[in-house]
Amino acid sequence: MRRTSTTTLLVTIGVGAVVALSGCTGGDAAPDRSPSATRTPTDDATPTGATTATPAVEPESGPTPSSTSVPAATVGSIPSTCSDLVTAGRWPQFESMPLNDPGVVGDPPDLPTTEFTPALQQGGARLYCVWRDPRADVTNLVIDVATVDPSKAAAAMRSLSGFDCADEADGYRCQRVTQNPQYPVTDGRTLFTRGDVAIRITQSNIPTQGLLDDVRAHVFG
Repeated sequence: MRRTSTTTLLVTIGVGAVVALSGCTGGDAAPDRSPSATRTPTDDATPTGATTATPAVEPESGPTPSSTSVPAATVGSIPSTCSDLVTAGRWPQFESMPLNDPGVVGDPPDLPTTEFTPALQQGGARLYCVWRDPRADVTNLVIDVATVDPSKAAAAMRSLSGFDCADEADGYRCQRVTQNPQYPVTDGRTLFTRGDVAIRITQSNIPTQGLLDDVRAHVFG
């Protein structure tokens, strides 16, 4: 198995996941070499294994959610495909990697259990996108967007430990950045809730400054 090159994480906040990071390189993204995920029911999601990642926002401490009520204006819409989650050509560092390769996510894809699993709405939409070469040791990026119960999602965020959290973009964001235990690279996990939508971004060895902002723009308009 080939080991991917390491990348230094420079984390910065944009806003927002999914599902949290540093500066990105330029260039156009190569075409996806595998099919994108589609909206999928969330019933009986099963884990596919741990995936760690670099955050799309800079860590900072903040308050815990003070209310579970969310204005109707904050409700978003989950896109139908992974390509509709991000701006085309903006993220060559991961868009050139295989998307939802069966060797990585399974065939059919196995949806993982996450921090938001207790809050998932029965039969609600869920878009699960994994950019990873099956030959890579660690480098990967995962964006998981799902329909959730707002009060249960807020409770899930309050139960997190070791995260930097803050009110952000009419929602609530939590992030954790750590050193990979096996390789000299940075892992990150970013969670965001707003209305009845939860975004979870995880990444490892892939810097993506402003990724949460980009995903939110496509989910909330």
